[in-house]
Amino acid sequence: MPEGKPGEFKTSLMGFKKADVLAYVDELAAKSLAEQQEHEQKAAQLQKELDGLRADNDLLMEKTREVCDKLTGEEKRAVDAETRAKALAEQLLHLEETANTYKNRLFTKEQEAVVLKSDNQRLTELLATRQQEIEAARTQAQQAEQARAQERQQAARRQEELEREQANRLEEERARCARQLESEQQAAQREVELGKAHLAEQARREKQELQQGAQQIADSVLLLRSQLDEVDRKIAQAAQQLQNATRGIYAALGETEGSLEQLGAQVEQFPRCEAPKKETPTQEPERRRAASGAHRPAPHAERRPAGIAGPGAERKKRRFKVKEQGGLPPLLF
Repeated sequence: MPEGKPGEFKTSLMGFKKADVLAYVDELAAKSLAEQQEHEQKAAQLQKELDGLRADNDLLMEKTREVCDKLTGEEKRAVDAETRAKALAEQLLHLEETANTYKNRLFTKEQEAVVLKSDNQRLTELLATRQQEIEAARTQAQQAEQARAQERQQAARRQEELEREQANRLEEERARCARQLESEQQAAQREVELGKAHLAEQARREKQELQQGAQQIADSVLLLRSQLDEVDRKIAQAAQQLQNATRGIYAALGETEGSLEQLGAQVEQFPRCEAPKKETPTQEPERRRAASGAHRPAPHAERRPAGIAGPGAERKKRRFKVKEQGGLPPLLF
């Protein structure tokens, strides 16, 4: 029986043939199993390749990390190197500036060295000249030293001679001075003795004069004391007399005032001849007291020396003066 296309079955009564269907199913299962096995093989191969790729990837990642770490380190080293390069550049610049400074200094020092060389040469020539002059001066000094040595010897001899002469003169002068001093001491001793005697006599006279003066002063003091006592006594008497005279004056003034009042009253009543006005009770005791005070002797009257009038006589004199002058004496307050 000719084979048909896959999936085409021969028909039979009531449908397809079972054998064809089963054969087709088996064929499909075989194909599917073969394809599955093939797929599994391919999958295993692909898994193996994937595992290899993963291993390669891990290796690549590890190497990549190592490379990255190396790159990071290299970058750090590059940055450090750049920093060091900048620092070295700055140092180089500073060193170049320092080198230029040193070059300038070196140039200046070379110029100074040239000047110093010329000065050294000049000073060397001057030193040679000075050494020649020193040698000449040293020769002259040696000659002068020899001359001075000779002069010193001569001076030493002259000094010895002068010292001997001075010693002799000094001895003679010392003897003469000793004699003169002895004579002066004797004269001074005599003068001292005379002065002591004169001073003793003068002291005795002054002491006697002082004693006489002291006695005179004592007599004068006694006399002055007696005179002062007499003056005090006279002052006391004069004060008492002045007090008595003052009382008498006030009494006389009281009487005179009363008389003047009476006279004034009479003059007012003139030419009428009237009896004198009676004194008031207040005026009469005052007049009586004034009159009794004027005629009353002073208490404790002291004995007056000859030639000194009492207060009564003085009061009488004042009354006479008042009558003669026709008025009252001025009041003393």
